[in-house]
Amino acid sequence: MNGDLFRRLSQVNGTPRCGARTHAGAPCRAPAMSNGKCRLHGGLSPGAPRGAANGRYTDGHWTREAVEERRFIRLLLNGTLGDMW
Repeated sequence: MNGDLFRRLSQVNGTPRCGARTHAGAPCRAPAMSNGKCRLHGGLSPGAPRGAANGRYTDGHWTREAVEERRFIRLLLNGTLGDMW
């Protein structure tokens, strides 16, 4: 049991670190992700997967295409009504 624990700890300690600077000027000690920075310093997440890969949608009201279509229709209506008056 102790051997397994020490082996795991050595693997964790051997992983690359983030290296971003803290407010105190010391390097961040969190383990790095594939981009070389930790989850706190790695930048914005690309978000949830799109479409069926996410699997948490019930209708298409808030799909990217539906939002763009409503925006386009709104621009057409506002442009048309604005020219008439």
